[in-house]
Amino acid sequence: MVEPLETIEARIEAISLALVTLDGEDIPVMGQMLNDLGDLKTFAATLPLPDFGLLVGALSGYLEKIVLREISDLEPFETGIGQLQAIFRAIADQVDHHVELAPLLAHLGAFLPDATIGEPSSDQRPAGAPQTASTTVSVPPPAAAEHFSCPEADMDEEDREIVSGFIVESLESLETVEVSLIDLEQDDSEKEGINAIFRAFHTIKGVSSFLGFMRINRLAHRSENLLDKIRSGEFIVDGDVIDVILDSVDLLKRLIQGVQTGMEGGGPLDIGLNIAPVVARIEAIQAAGDMADSPIGEILVDQGAISRQHLDDALTQQKAAPGKKLGRILVEAGATSPKQVAAALREQKKVSGQRMDLQVKVDTLKLDSLVDLTGELVIAQSMLRQHPYIVNSGDQHLLHTLGQLNQITSSLQTMTMSLRMVPIKSTFQKMLRLVRDLAKSSGKKVQLRMTGEDTEIDRNMVDELYEPMVHMIRNSVDHGLETPEDREAVNKSPMGTISLKAYHKGGNIVVEIDDDGRGLNRDRILQKARANGLIDDDSRLSDSEIYNLIFQPGFSTARAVTEISGRGVGMDVVKKAIERLRGRVDIQTTAGQGSTFYISLPLTLAIIEGMLVRVGQERYVIPALSIIESFRPTAEQYYTVENKGEMILSRGKLIPLVRLETLFDTRSDFRHPWEGLVVTVEYDGQRMGLLLDELLGKEEVVIKSMGVALKHVRGIAGGAILGDGRVGLILDMAGIWELAMES
Repeated sequence: MVEPLETIEARIEAISLALVTLDGEDIPVMGQMLNDLGDLKTFAATLPLPDFGLLVGALSGYLEKIVLREISDLEPFETGIGQLQAIFRAIADQVDHHVELAPLLAHLGAFLPDATIGEPSSDQRPAGAPQTASTTVSVPPPAAAEHFSCPEADMDEEDREIVSGFIVESLESLETVEVSLIDLEQDDSEKEGINAIFRAFHTIKGVSSFLGFMRINRLAHRSENLLDKIRSGEFIVDGDVIDVILDSVDLLKRLIQGVQTGMEGGGPLDIGLNIAPVVARIEAIQAAGDMADSPIGEILVDQGAISRQHLDDALTQQKAAPGKKLGRILVEAGATSPKQVAAALREQKKVSGQRMDLQVKVDTLKLDSLVDLTGELVIAQSMLRQHPYIVNSGDQHLLHTLGQLNQITSSLQTMTMSLRMVPIKSTFQKMLRLVRDLAKSSGKKVQLRMTGEDTEIDRNMVDELYEPMVHMIRNSVDHGLETPEDREAVNKSPMGTISLKAYHKGGNIVVEIDDDGRGLNRDRILQKARANGLIDDDSRLSDSEIYNLIFQPGFSTARAVTEISGRGVGMDVVKKAIERLRGRVDIQTTAGQGSTFYISLPLTLAIIEGMLVRVGQERYVIPALSIIESFRPTAEQYYTVENKGEMILSRGKLIPLVRLETLFDTRSDFRHPWEGLVVTVEYDGQRMGLLLDELLGKEEVVIKSMGVALKHVRGIAGGAILGDGRVGLILDMAGIWELAMES
């Protein structure tokens, strides 16, 4: 019996971990969960409780419906997995476990075959099975789904605008609530945080009632009641309270997103998610937490700040003056100091009279149009400035006016580009919830520190940056940070730290992801790379080149695949996603001390800073981030290598020499490399030299799409209209490298 129990436990924990880290409709992960549930069905026959197998079957059927997109609510499945864990623990520990399964099975779309399931008889129990008390289940008739009133999707334009505003405001508020909840869990004396959370739920409750979204209203109202008790000091915040409020936030998000989907697609605005389990948990916490004494007073007693007699006297005075705060009574009585009470009230009072910046919400399509038109204005102004008539004109007044126009256009471009910029704070804050959940599922102690979250980035990059950061945070928690026991064994704090930092540097934004874990294992990376055929046995690589091997597709040094990471796909995804944003990733690591990943990105996707070059009659723009150096080679630096083509010596290393005239079928002014110029560029840790005729200078150009017909041309990332009205092609280093390797 021991072996099946261990196998069952492993399957249940695998499903639970997969559920915690499930990111959207991840079909492969759901498929593995179905396989694990199938294995559990097989082993369920060895257990003394038949309802275990019944619950497994119901969970499997429910997950199949989610995979087929017949339903989308994961909450009953999550509840079922939790119940499955509880039943198994009772079996493993040979203790009594009584559970009411009927409501849960009804939510999962399954029902018990009999009114009561008792303990199996001795002839039904497998030999050697532990004696376990019966799980009695009384089956009431299945309850009808609770109905809430909701407005129809067919509404006039004014109402649609009001509902759209409610959706945007509510989702933004709930994002802020998540961060405040994490802060509150770490410091439950953060009164301003509690007030901010309460205000968000209060607003959602009030507006949803006005608009007629009663399911949203009820859930927000129940959550607000709990928060009001926390705010008034009737509850001490703990993990269970934070969990249920976070679950309430998640459910509210899904309900509001359902309204958004209905508005866009013309479907129902109420997607019918069952809020009863979360509401029941909130009410259960309230019922269990009702107490006669003030928790604040109890905390002061426990800390030795006041005596029990002082507390009793203060509570007596508070009954006579209900509006008076307990802390004030204690201070006035001399029982404690204002400093001790003020610690729970810091930052509650804000400086009054501060000026509030007025804000106007603008449709993103209008904003993008403004940016595009400004780009066209910049191009037109540049073409005007370089027009031969203007250049040859000696009219000083005209030149002065054009200079003023240039300044105004430049300022307008800077201002419009700043409108696209948003703080990276929203992306950073999402990592707080991720780290909390990953730490909880992996059994590690992890804290997340953030600096520079007010650093601004192009709004189009915000969503694109989220997925790479999720992969890197998962790797840091799973592979980088050690377990508390391992950390203590090497004289580290049992609490691991992951730091997120954002700042501007050299016209770019840099995002640092740092952990104080074990660091990258250089020897293991080399061993794995040789085993996978990525490098030769006699290859001599720098540390930077070795660490960059982790970005190769399918590369992983994990000894075991976990539900969080280890399949070798995460860092490959990171590399590709960052390159799509015209950025790069660099690594610094120290064995036993941790690793730091540097993500460098351009400030905006609409303008690129690059080097304008000429090959024959064609103009090209090389992104500045890719350039290492430019030089005029000598004949002694030029080599030809059999089967490897032309090579050029750059900084003591031979690198491939790429002729753009060959790749793009144009004609260069020079034939021999020492007659022209070479620009050394880098892609994916590899360097190559581009042979050019002339460097025309460094410029910031407005990126233009090449259109549907030319967007798949390899080696070209886009186009730019130059000052003389001609088009310069922006080079894509990934495509250039692929073309060079094929030629």
